[in-house]
Amino acid sequence: MAIFPNDTDIVLVAILPSPKDLDIARMLGWYRIPLKSAPKVIAVDYVAFYQTGAFGSENKWIIRYIAPVKGHELTLREDLFREEPNHPRAKEEYYKIQIGSLIGL
Repeated sequence: MAIFPNDTDIVLVAILPSPKDLDIARMLGWYRIPLKSAPKVIAVDYVAFYQTGAFGSENKWIIRYIAPVKGHELTLREDLFREEPNHPRAKEEYYKIQIGSLIGL
């Protein structure tokens, strides 16, 4: 049984730039936000995932999933993606938002 947000829950709408990001959320249970572009409020109850044009004509520009937030931490991008040590933003700080299972809308 899925649990949905109630009227008092805070929901952050997060951009999923690619299907890879949805896979990370679904399989690894986290989402990342660069500190330099993060909203002022990170301590939220749910994240709603807005899918961009990268998801194709049937799945673009919509929110298909939400997930409960379990916590967050500040970390470096290189710690999130150890296979990309030379990435141009490897040393930048990111919020790692830990999430529960995705809930389809």
